[in-house]
Amino acid sequence: MVALRIFWLHEHGDNPVIVQTESELRDALDEFARFSQAAPMLAQVSPDVDKPLTALTVGMHGARGVLYYAGADSADGVYSKGDGPEDGQELLYYYMDSDTPFPANSEIPAEAVRTAAQEFMSAGQCPSVVQWQPRPVPTGPDESQWPM
Repeated sequence: MVALRIFWLHEHGDNPVIVQTESELRDALDEFARFSQAAPMLAQVSPDVDKPLTALTVGMHGARGVLYYAGADSADGVYSKGDGPEDGQELLYYYMDSDTPFPANSEIPAEAVRTAAQEFMSAGQCPSVVQWQPRPVPTGPDESQWPM
């Protein structure tokens, strides 16, 4: 089991939420779930080390949520895969003041998000309790083509 640091508010930049037990993780996710009732929000979860090599992004909004994982076992990153349409409009979740797009079919039950976070704490690698999908290929203009 690895201790985790969790960020979802600006003040967490200097003082992240540190969890060392599954009970503390449940409590932190309960607090984050209350915070994310009004809008789809994201929290960054990583091992509590100087330079973490893995990270799990946890999103919640009511009874649904999303996940994004990146680490040595998935260097390009993977998104949770739910039962929504693959070709639908991408979902927006918010990390602090930034909107973050997720694939249209990435929402899963919030309980699965919690279970994946617990597995991440236990194993320190990509959770196996959810289905994953690769990062979508961008279809719009890249930053070099944005108007100035």
